[in-house]
Amino acid sequence: MTTLKEPIENIYYDCPLREQTDTWVPPSVPPMTKHDHEEWQKGFGCNGGYFPEEEYMWDIDEENKGMTMWDVLAEMVTAGKDKVLSVVSYDLGRQGMSLISHLLLEEAFKDKADTLVDASVGFENALLEREPIDWLPDSASSSCMLCGARFHPIMRSRHHCRFCGGIFCDGCSKGRSLMPPKFSTSDPQRVCDVCGVRLECIQPYLMNKISRSCQLPTKDLTDLSTLRSWLNLPWAHTMEYEIYKAVNSIYEYFKVGDLKPEKSIPDSILRQAKGLAIITVVNVGMMVTYKFGTGLVVARRADGSWSPPSAISTCGVGYGVQAGGELADYIIVLRNTDAIKTFSGNAHLSVGVGISASAGHVGRVAEADFRAGDGGYAACYTYSCSKGAFAGCALNGSVVSTRNSENARFYGGPVEASEILLGSMTKPAAAATLYRALSKLFEKVKN
Repeated sequence: MTTLKEPIENIYYDCPLREQTDTWVPPSVPPMTKHDHEEWQKGFGCNGGYFPEEEYMWDIDEENKGMTMWDVLAEMVTAGKDKVLSVVSYDLGRQGMSLISHLLLEEAFKDKADTLVDASVGFENALLEREPIDWLPDSASSSCMLCGARFHPIMRSRHHCRFCGGIFCDGCSKGRSLMPPKFSTSDPQRVCDVCGVRLECIQPYLMNKISRSCQLPTKDLTDLSTLRSWLNLPWAHTMEYEIYKAVNSIYEYFKVGDLKPEKSIPDSILRQAKGLAIITVVNVGMMVTYKFGTGLVVARRADGSWSPPSAISTCGVGYGVQAGGELADYIIVLRNTDAIKTFSGNAHLSVGVGISASAGHVGRVAEADFRAGDGGYAACYTYSCSKGAFAGCALNGSVVSTRNSENARFYGGPVEASEILLGSMTKPAAAATLYRALSKLFEKVKN
């Protein structure tokens, strides 16, 4: 075998062969060409560039330096500092944390919370200052702008979002939200699901500022100078009119008590009342009679104050020896908390035996009934002031249900009847006349 003394053309051996140095070179390592060696000398390649090899000089065989007295002293100071911090540390949730670190962490979280609150307040202020925008015309889209489903005149109708003005289907615009003040409306409006989420953060503020429950009543006169005070309609479309009817019924009850004190509600029953339900009902029929009407219910709290009103409706059928028509204002005395819980449910059934005899302007019926529903069961006393021509004795049954939709329109958002009657909601300004009438009623009982 020929001994190589010089590098062959285009071949460069980074390490000498065995013939030159008596060192064995594995045959699996191919020889490096001259071009590859030149590239290697340039340095490490990266993205078409090179790092000069001189900048990366690692002295692997460099001897360790000897430790001096200053190094020992520095180690002692470090160990002492760790020992002092461990002494002032305390147990926080079974995890050791130094007092200093905990205080710094608290400040960091506080700064972060303040930043988030500032950002949230800025976003809420922008929503509250929002002005109404023009709605898109119906021809702007033939399909829902959220889910893409095509509109159909019967199966899938189109609706406009009152906040953004877009066009959406029923499924994508189920929510109702109060609008910012510049929209000039106190009723919850239909919005798309996206705008419903955006407006959720300002709903509590709007419910306390612009909802219908916050507006002062305008229909507060219940004497003979107003035609509507002569007769309560059996069906009311708004809570404001329900409040007016209840006030008018209470004042009508005052007249009954003045004319015939023996036919008024006993004072002992009123003193123990935990709540009142006031309903205007119309009864029409012969042998089989039908009844329907609307009203409200309020609960008396432990401190003597009254809860906000909750809207209710009733419908039923009666059978017996009876004929004619009658419009009656019923005052139902809720004797205990169980009765309030019964009226707090979605619906309950009332069954009672009563004797009615109304043939003139003023009449009265006293009835003890039993009520049971998803809110519980209880016994109540019912008194009424009747107007009409109706006579008979019958076993009457009716279903009383909570008007959740009317409660939502009045208070500005979905709210349960139990939260209204048994919760801690503030008294609405729109029911000021009702609270004045109730105050007079129970003041008269005390006197």
